[in-house]
Amino acid sequence: MGILDTILISVALAMDAFALTVANCATYEKTLTRQKEWAMPAFFSAFQFGMPLLGYFLGGLISGFLQSFAKFLSAGVFFILAVKIVFDIVAEKRKDEKSVYSVKSAQQFTLSVLLLQAVATSIDALVVGITFAATTLPFSVFIAAGIIGIITFAIVAAALFIGKSLGRLLGEYSVWLGAIILFVLAVKNLIEGIV
Repeated sequence: MGILDTILISVALAMDAFALTVANCATYEKTLTRQKEWAMPAFFSAFQFGMPLLGYFLGGLISGFLQSFAKFLSAGVFFILAVKIVFDIVAEKRKDEKSVYSVKSAQQFTLSVLLLQAVATSIDALVVGITFAATTLPFSVFIAAGIIGIITFAIVAAALFIGKSLGRLLGEYSVWLGAIILFVLAVKNLIEGIV
């Protein structure tokens, strides 16, 4: 496995984080501060850097378990987050049916939500780290993890701008876009886990 393989794996691993960042920006567009926006590339890239290292050093201890359940675990987390957004929308509509729906009052982006998302998107990176342990890397595993982290940071930073544009374009319907993206990610991971 060479540098090109590692770059391609990095891009593939960053796609869930990209989709979640777009969903977060569209869903929480009115409540995101600059610090919370840039926490997304920082958290996603840190976990995408750390999990391959953890997988590499744990190696065979947990490889069978993780390869069996990684996609199902990710699917479950994404599904729970999607359902939470829908429940928040419904609760806000019930609370004040006479007023216009306010994204700000219903959808608060917290670091605990981001932490849960970062863990869910990096489970695949943990499995990749186990794969690194089983193959011969022509360079240090720290270089491979660094490439994954840097590429994830760049891709998620680009997603910030796309997500903010979508949030402004879709207005109040952007929260539904966030829920749909999370649901699609849940179904994708479920199908990958079954296949």
